[in-house]
Amino acid sequence: MSKQEIKIITKIIRELSLFLIMHGFKDFSLSTKNTKDTTAFIIEIDHPKESFLDHMIDKISREREMEIETYGWELIGDIDDKTELEILGLLIDTIDVKKKADKTLITLVRNNRYLD
Repeated sequence: MSKQEIKIITKIIRELSLFLIMHGFKDFSLSTKNTKDTTAFIIEIDHPKESFLDHMIDKISREREMEIETYGWELIGDIDDKTELEILGLLIDTIDVKKKADKTLITLVRNNRYLD
């Protein structure tokens, strides 16, 4: 994995964590799984409201844009309101939500572009 890809992944982790905390989640898990071709971000949270999940899916389910990765990376700064996922949506390829008993798993997958 290239240095550029690592920088993007760490920025995504930071922004996802900030987004969850700003939405009042005090107890959540955020992990990553890296392969040669993809990075998955797995979020585990307790009982999110449907409106929160719908909002997240809507904002993340956007077409990926290489221009953001190449030129607009500085646009991702501190999230200063609860709706700021638009730019992250441009860096993620897919989102999947699965509900298990008392937990919800949100998996975001990024196809790595900057391979060694």
